[in-house]
Amino acid sequence: MEIWVHGMVSLILAAVLYPAYGWQASFVLIGGVLIDIDHYIWYVLKYRKLGFRDCYRHFTADGKANNYKDVTGVLIIFHTIEFLAVMAILSAFSALALLFTIGLVFHFFLDLLWLYLYHKRFIADHSLLHWIYRNRIQKA
Repeated sequence: MEIWVHGMVSLILAAVLYPAYGWQASFVLIGGVLIDIDHYIWYVLKYRKLGFRDCYRHFTADGKANNYKDVTGVLIIFHTIEFLAVMAILSAFSALALLFTIGLVFHFFLDLLWLYLYHKRFIADHSLLHWIYRNRIQKA
């Protein structure tokens, strides 16, 4: 999913929540947009390159050109069900965590919608435990 789509949806959602939460509604933007930093973290660890543009191109134009072969099965840590579960638990104790998690849930929904409509499959692994299990078996 393009980052600008996440940005627009998160901005609209933050604006809707602003009357109730004030400046804290900006945490929806963090959960809805900035969690994509995990793509960059993975890119830096795998390719040892720091360029944001190169990373963005790798996950968009280059990925599309090679049918996302280079990113199939990768672990994007903030896009896992385990991270969502931790945030859901923290949301019971903190309004900021709740707002972050609202943005995160919308981000996940948009990603899953895009994956289903555009690719008819998942690209990244959405579970840390599954990723560890799968990679352990492949190495054996």
